[in-house]
Amino acid sequence: MNNPCVRCSKQRIDGKTWKEKVGISIVTYTMTICPDSTCQKLVDKAIAERQEKNDLISKKKIAAKLERERAVAVS
Repeated sequence: MNNPCVRCSKQRIDGKTWKEKVGISIVTYTMTICPDSTCQKLVDKAIAERQEKNDLISKKKIAAKLERERAVAVS
């Protein structure tokens, strides 16, 4: 399986594997990591920043929707 690191292009390795029950099925998850720990820390930081940005956008979207609904209710 070819799964290169998005930053340094080294072949990623299995970092953590766990199983969860979803409905009646058991799903096995495998988290892959870069073998270079410095690179992985930078990738994790970039992912966290992207997630924070997405969360902020979602919160603003919900707030704008509530504001529109209040404006329509007042009219």
